[in-house]
Order: sequence, then structure tokens, then C-alpha cells
Amino acid sequence: MPKKYNNLKNESSSYLKQHSRNPVDWYPWGNEALLKAKSENKIIILSIGYSTCHWCHVMERECFENKEIAHFMNRYFISIKVDREERPDIDNLYMEAIQYMGLQGGWPLNVFLMPNKKPFYGGTYFTPNNWLAILKNIVDISESNKNEIIKSSNIFTNDLKKSHEEKFINNNEHYIKTLVNEIKIKFDYDFGGMMRSPKFPMPTLWNSLLFYSIKNDDREIFNHVQKTIDSIIEGGIYDQIRGGFSRYSTDQKWTIPHFEKMIYDNGQLLELLSNLYKITHEDRYKEVIEETIDWLSKEMRNDNGGFYSAVDADTDEEEGKFYVWNIHEIKEVLGKDYKIAKNLYKINEEGNWDGKIILLRNLKHKISSKKIKSLKNSLLNHRNKRKKPFIDKKIISSWNGIVLIGLLNCYQSTKIKKYLDLAKSNAIFIKEKLIIKNKIKRVFESNINGFLDDYAFIINAFIKYYETTQDFTFLNISRNLMEYTIKHFYSKKDKMFFYSGSYNEKLLTKKIQIFDDVIPSSNSIMYYNLLYLGKIYNDSLYNNIYNDMSQ
Repeated sequence: MPKKYNNLKNESSSYLKQHSRNPVDWYPWGNEALLKAKSENKIIILSIGYSTCHWCHVMERECFENKEIAHFMNRYFISIKVDREERPDIDNLYMEAIQYMGLQGGWPLNVFLMPNKKPFYGGTYFTPNNWLAILKNIVDISESNKNEIIKSSNIFTNDLKKSHEEKFINNNEHYIKTLVNEIKIKFDYDFGGMMRSPKFPMPTLWNSLLFYSIKNDDREIFNHVQKTIDSIIEGGIYDQIRGGFSRYSTDQKWTIPHFEKMIYDNGQLLELLSNLYKITHEDRYKEVIEETIDWLSKEMRNDNGGFYSAVDADTDEEEGKFYVWNIHEIKEVLGKDYKIAKNLYKINEEGNWDGKIILLRNLKHKISSKKIKSLKNSLLNHRNKRKKPFIDKKIISSWNGIVLIGLLNCYQSTKIKKYLDLAKSNAIFIKEKLIIKNKIKRVFESNINGFLDDYAFIINAFIKYYETTQDFTFLNISRNLMEYTIKHFYSKKDKMFFYSGSYNEKLLTKKIQIFDDVIPSSNSIMYYNLLYLGKIYNDSLYNNIYNDMSQ
């Protein structure tokens, strides 16, 4: 007998659809679920993730497909699923709540809310036993000591409502040099990046340090940025035979990736690589740019020029299955060329990940580009016979803006025309499909309104497009979008932009995003946009807001 659908059946999100046949009676975020929680006076389980999230898949299999657990959730709770990529406002708010609780954030994000949406407890991945124990414990406490839960939820909600002014912003030169010195202390001089694992590429940080090193003639920092990028493109975090970067490395040496690929990482890394190539003219950066753009254009793009969001880490419920090799397979595919490939790809016949082989790259091993291409094609043709991981074909406005910026930077650095052609196709797609009367959609073919990062990155990308092509159409669109953003997002009191606009759903509080994460903060991008458009148009309003944000 086929499984019954729950309330996610008709949702457009791939992530929500993945959970539509769970025995958990999931609801999408909305009035139906929130009113039901109030009318039945039930605690809400808010579970947030995304379609290519490995640990989201694991918890689904272990907990949300478990009939005993599902029955308990259905009896005592109202369970709501949210796609963080569609609703980053909800994700940002409750992720911050988890951090106020002293807990580590991540996905899946599972937060317990009172019927009034105030959070009191949560976490990320839970094993089945732990999850069921927590559910039972919360039911017991809610029946025996509900006032304590209410008190906790009020405290955490008050924390969420703190103004950004209680944090700090400081752009003076002395502070920046102090900050850079503090960052240098944490450099991993052996393997590049920072002294930690897992290791994220963090292109925003390395781009900033690259410009700092040039401006201040700091050779130590420049060398470390270059070592970091070389280590990344030699590592397993880079797909050596197809191009494209995984989200992060699970180890200190960049060897073992978490295999999912996100286009926002790849767009930012293209920008960083293009800047490094512009300075060094080293062919290895140009080669990685070429391969990554080829992957984006052929596998991550719709017919109209929009870019899909992500590739799953898992195939058939096994992480990295599509990407890893065994030694017999490699030898059979390459034949007499195996010896060359062994050195080129640092192949350890015993494997470098649980007996499996993740291909690396030896940049010091010099062979002809023609031979390298032949080896890659042989391996890629064989790999393409495997079942491919799931691609989330959701097209997100801000992430397309990030990729467009990366493509334009690559064209400016290399003058390769096909990069500009791809950028033009994407810019036209954004203009025609994602913007309606200066109002940006968050996701193509959905009714979700855009957030500040959608406006910030598209304005920034269209400024870059104008710089590259001198096409005033896109500069004028940038200005129109800026007018709209000021009207609907700007807070005169805080002298910053809210993440949610006046037309977005009102949550517990409106947040102001000022700190960079894996993506630069939307206010930092708006800061640059105001500076540029203020000068181009000699606009006093833009200049005044820019100056106020500088204080």
C-alpha cells in the first residue's frame, strides 16, 4: 500500500515535498498550522532544513520515518516544516534563538515553540532515542511545570528583540589592522585556511584579506591567501574531474569534503579566483575557473539562464557515493595512463576515506594540459554512468546575483567571451523572470517575496554588469531597486536595513543583518551599493544613508 501524503503534498519546495510522505503530520509554515497550535494549545515543533542537506536526510530516515516517533509527534505537537532557502527570515530568527540558548546551530534545525511562536528549546540533529526522549520530556514538563517553559520562551524572545546597536560596528583603520592581526594568529600555516576543522572555504574572508594585503603591501597575508586557495583546489573539496566546490572539508587538510555543492559558494569562489588570477596570471586559477563555469553552465542552469541552487551530497542514501572511487575501477578506466594519474591525483591505492578514493590534485606534477584533459574525460565519462545525486532546481534570486557577480569578475579577469554571454543570459533572466515592477521574488515560480539579500545582491550584480558592458538599462534597474529597498526595508531609527521588508510576513521581531556568514551580510552589500549609486547619480539621499551607516 502506498504511503499517505501529509499537508506538504502541494508545496512547491523540493525539501517540503521530500517530507510529504513522512508519517509525521507535517504542516507548512502558515496560518493553518499556527492557528491550530493556538486553538489546541499545543507546542510547535519547527523543523528547518533544505533539500540537499545530508543530516536532514539522516534524521528524516531515523526519526521522521519512524512510526512510533511520528505517532508521538502527531499526538502531542503541531509539527511544521520550513525550507530555509525559501524562508531565510524564519531560519535566521530561530537560528539566533538557538545560539542565545547556548546551543550550536546547524541543519536540520529543530526548535520547540510555544503556540505564540516563542522559542524555548531546540537543537540540530538528534538520534532517534534522543529525539523521542526529548519529546517525552517536553510533554512531561509542559504538563507539570508549564510556567517555567513560558518564562524561558519570554527570555529568549526578549533576547531576539535586542537592537543591533547593542552589538558593534567599527570600520576605522586601526580597528581593521587589529582585527587582521587577530585573524593571523588563527592561520593554519601548514595546510592553509584557519586552524580548525571542519574547514569552510570562506571566500568573503580571503577576498577581504587579499585586498588588504595588496593595499598594505602585506606579503605574509598574500602568501597565506594564495596557499589557502592552492590547498583548496588541490583538495577533495574541489571536484577534480568536473569542476565545482563542495560546501566544506571535514578534515584539516581539505581532503574529505562534505559533498554537497551550493551555487553561492561557487559564485563567491569564482570571484575570489578571478581576483587572484588578475594579480598573479597563474594558469591553475584560470583552469579551475574554466571547469567550474563549465559545470555551472551545463549542469546547474535552466534553458532561460537561471541557476539552480544545489546538488545533494547523497546518492541512494550514501554520502559521496557518486564521487568516490575504488582502485580497480580507476585502473580499468585508465589502463596504461594509470601511472600518470596516480601522481597527478595523489592516488593512495588503500584509499583516503574509509577505503574509498577521493581524487586530489598535485599542482607540482607538470604534464601537458592535453593529457590532463584526456584523463579527466575518461574518468568523467565513466562517472557519468553512475546514478547522479539530486539537483535542487529551485532558482533563488540572491544566489543568482552572487553567481552573476562571479561570472562578470571572471570575464573581466580573463576576457573569455562565453563568460560574458552566460552573464548576459543570467542578467536578462533575472530582469524578466525575477523582478516584477521593482519587486523581487525570492524564488522563481513561487509567490515568496524577496528579502534584503535578494535586493542587495541583484543591485550589486547589475552595477557590475553595467561596469562591464556599459548597458545603462541595468544601472537604471539598480537605481529603481534601490529606491524600492529604501522605501520598504530601511529603518531611519536604526540607520540600517531590516532583513524583511514591509510586505514580508511579520515574525516575532524584525532583524538587522550586519555580520558576514557564508554569504556577506546584506547590509554590507547595500553599503557598497549606496556608495556607488550615490556617486554615479550624485544622489544626496543615497549619500546620506551611506554616511549614516558609516557611523
